[in-house]
Amino acid sequence: MNEKKVLLIDDEVSLQRSLTMGLLQKGYQTESCENGMNGLKALEAFKKKQTPLHYVVLDVRLPDIDGIKLLKVIKFNYPELPVVVITGYGSESTAADARSEKADAYLEKPFTIDELTKVFAEIPEKASSTDVAEKETAEASEGKAISAYVLMNFSDTANLSDVYQEMYFMDHVLYCDAIKGDFDMAVLLQAEKLSELHDLVEDKIKKLPGVKDICFMPVESPLLPESVNNIIGTVDKALGREKGNPETANNVNFWKSASSYVFLEIEKEKLENIFPTLYVNEQVVSCDFTKGKYDIILLMQGASFAEIDRNIKNKIKPLDGVLRIKESPIIKLFEM
Repeated sequence: MNEKKVLLIDDEVSLQRSLTMGLLQKGYQTESCENGMNGLKALEAFKKKQTPLHYVVLDVRLPDIDGIKLLKVIKFNYPELPVVVITGYGSESTAADARSEKADAYLEKPFTIDELTKVFAEIPEKASSTDVAEKETAEASEGKAISAYVLMNFSDTANLSDVYQEMYFMDHVLYCDAIKGDFDMAVLLQAEKLSELHDLVEDKIKKLPGVKDICFMPVESPLLPESVNNIIGTVDKALGREKGNPETANNVNFWKSASSYVFLEIEKEKLENIFPTLYVNEQVVSCDFTKGKYDIILLMQGASFAEIDRNIKNKIKPLDGVLRIKESPIIKLFEM
């Protein structure tokens, strides 16, 4: 059979059904995915099986990730793969964003099968459209640092500003944030060996004036399928997150926005679905699997704390396997 293959990424069941049937009558075979992460998994499967894929039809609004950001990830990994962006909330701004991220075409809902196939026909033929772009990944596995979170509580008489300044310039401290909630401060440590981080906590951090309680949680690599690890390995580069880089949190734009740590307890057996979904969430700056009091620690950024709260309520709490969530907004002791 010479059917051309289409990957549809849209959570609207009725559209999935109508496009699948309509495109089949026009000689196209369609595979549907209801969210962005499953779409990326499907792309990995096509690549692994060396199955030719001719088009991606991508909705702007998805349950787990902004469609324009997903477009950026797809084009980063598969620059020659034609992507048609669709939306029921069309605007000049959305169309411009799609074009700027190299969408091959843009369609506003509702549209007909004939209109979609006409768009397919107008997209110039590209060679090796299903080949993944070669990315430099060797350096990511070399010299990998060990990280750990330290959550701290202080006595009522402690001077948090003085402690913050001392912690901020301490060796092996990547992030240091004053927070609201169950803890007063969140610190991300990084070194070549876990023993170095234990020594730092025992010899310096515990001896800071006013320290009352410390929760130490090493960051571990989650056991995930190879396809999911491959996806996660390219998301940061595609979106320019630079995960683990202290300049991310020191960036002026980061501090102009609202930022929160979000601590999750989950059912471990459901980590495979929970972790990657959180990882591609549009407001998640970093996502770490940890050992200790909490299973996953997120650093989230939004235009306001209300926006972060909506994201947690609508996209994180409903995830199957999420047991408990604690949010700790970051307090800006000093403007960066």
